[in-house]
Amino acid sequence: MSPTAHILTPREVPDAAVPRLIEGAALADYAGYLTDESRRSGRAAALAFPTTLSEVSGAVRLALARGWDITVSNARTGIAAGAVPEGGLLLSLERLSRVTGLRLDAAGNLVLRCQAGVALSEVQKSLRRRSFQDSAAWSAASGEALEALRQKTFFYPPDPTETGAAIGGTIACNASGAHTFLYGPTRPYVEALTVVLGDGRVLDLERGACRATPEGRFGVRQPDGAVCWGTVPHYAWPRTKNAAGYYAAPEMDLIDLFIGSEGTLGIIVEAEIRALPAPEARCAVMTFWPDEAAALRFTRAVRGRRHDLGLEAVEYVDPNAMALLRRRRAALGAVSGVPECLPAGAGSAIYLDVGTTSARLEAVLEALCTAVAAHGGDPEVCWSAVAEDERERLRVFRHALPETVNAMIAEVRRQHPGVTKLGTDMAVPDEALEAVLALYRSRLDEARLPYVIFGHVGDNHLHVNILPQTPDDYDRGRRLYREFARAVVAMGGSPAAEHGIGRLKTDFLEVLYGADGVAQMRAVKAVLDPGGRLGAGILFQGARPS
Repeated sequence: MSPTAHILTPREVPDAAVPRLIEGAALADYAGYLTDESRRSGRAAALAFPTTLSEVSGAVRLALARGWDITVSNARTGIAAGAVPEGGLLLSLERLSRVTGLRLDAAGNLVLRCQAGVALSEVQKSLRRRSFQDSAAWSAASGEALEALRQKTFFYPPDPTETGAAIGGTIACNASGAHTFLYGPTRPYVEALTVVLGDGRVLDLERGACRATPEGRFGVRQPDGAVCWGTVPHYAWPRTKNAAGYYAAPEMDLIDLFIGSEGTLGIIVEAEIRALPAPEARCAVMTFWPDEAAALRFTRAVRGRRHDLGLEAVEYVDPNAMALLRRRRAALGAVSGVPECLPAGAGSAIYLDVGTTSARLEAVLEALCTAVAAHGGDPEVCWSAVAEDERERLRVFRHALPETVNAMIAEVRRQHPGVTKLGTDMAVPDEALEAVLALYRSRLDEARLPYVIFGHVGDNHLHVNILPQTPDDYDRGRRLYREFARAVVAMGGSPAAEHGIGRLKTDFLEVLYGADGVAQMRAVKAVLDPGGRLGAGILFQGARPS
C-alpha cells in the first residue's frame, strides 16, 4: 500500500452557499430544535436547515468566520443530549431527506445512497414495499438495482428502538438495538460517507480505500498541500457492545473514525448503507420463567446457537418489570398493550426474534421448546407469533414496559420537575452477566430505590431503570449509576453500550479509557477539527481540544 493511502484528502466546494439563518427573536418559534429526547434544553445564536451539500459547507464556513461552534441536529431522538446546542450554530440536517440511488455489491447485497436526514423507518418501509419515493429521479443504474430489489426482499439490520431516528444520526452514534445480537451495530453496514469537515471542505470516504498504517498513523491534507499527521487511539476496545468514544483498532479503516464520533470530527451529509436479503420466515417468541436464574440459564443455552437457530434478538424482562406490567394491565385494561393472559406464575420473561428459512422454521421452534423445557420453563405457556399482525402485537407488548416507565416518571415530574428516569446503558462480557445483575440488585435494594431491569440480555446489555420518586432518590440514584459504571469497566465492559456519550456522560470516557485514552481522542480531534468547533462539549469535558 502506498503512503498516500494513509492520507485523507478533502475537496473544496467551490459553489458553497449559505442557507437562510434563523436568528434573534425568530428562534423563539423553533424552541423544539433546542432539545432532544434527553429532555435537556440549550441555546443557539442561529439555526439553519441546509438542503444540499454545498449549503452544509457554506454554513460551516460562515460559522468559522463568525467564531461559532457547530452542533449537528437531525431527528433529535438521542437521549445523551448530543443534539442540544450550547451556543453557536445549530445545523439541522432534517431536510436532507432523500434516498438518491441504489446499487448491488459483488456479494448480492443492496447498497442505498441516503442523505443524512432520511428516517430509518422510511428506509425499512421502502425496502419492504420495494419502492422509493425519489426513484423517478435516479440514474439508469439505480433503476436496474431497483428492479433487482423487486425480485427479492431486503432489510437494513440496525434497529435502534427509536425508528424515527435519521440515518445520519444512527451512523454518528453507531446505533444498535435488539437485533445487534445477530447482526452487529451500524458500523459494518456503512460502505461510504460524505463528510463536511470543520473548515467546510468535504471528505469522500469509501470503505477499504484508506487505512491507518501499522503504527496507527494517518494524515489529513491541508488546503496548502501540507499534511497534518495524527495517530489513531491505541486503547483497548471493550469486549462488549460499546458506543463510547472514537473507534480504535490496528490498521483500522479510517471511515470508522467517523462512525460513532457523534458529530465531533465531521458532519455526515450522505452515506451508502448495505441492506441484506431478508430471512424467508420470521417468528417472535415469548418464553416465561419462574425466576431470574432459570431465565439466565436458558439465555446461556440458546445464545451460543444464534446462527443455527437464527436468533436475531434475545431480550429480558425481570421480575420487577413483570410486576409493573401486571399493574399496567390492571389499571388500563386492553389499551395497556399487556395481554390479559400474562401467565400468573411467570417471574420473568425472555423474548426472542427468529429469522430463518421457511423449511427450518418448524425445527427451530421445536428446538426452542426443547430448550425451554430443559431449563425449567413450560413450553405450553410460551407465546409464538409468525404472522406479521401477531408479531406486531408482541412488539407492542415489548414496548409497553418502557412506555410505562416513562409515564411513571412523567407523573413524578409534575411535583418534582428536576427528577428524570435514570436508565443505565452498560454491557459486560459473557462471564460477568450474573455478577453484574447481583451487583445491581444488592445496591439498589440496599438503597431502597424502585427499579426495573430489561433489555438486551443476549449481549449482556441490560438497562437498569431507576425510578426516583423524590429529588433525594434522584441524587442517590445518580451516585449509584456512577458506581455501576466503574464496576462494569472493571469487569471489562462498557458504561455506554449503545446510546453514546453526548453531553451527559462525558465523565464516563475517562472511567473507560483513562486520562491517557481521552488525550489520544483529543489528539485525533485536533487533527480533523483543529478549531475544536464541531460538537464542542460533546464527548469531552472542559475546554476545547487543542
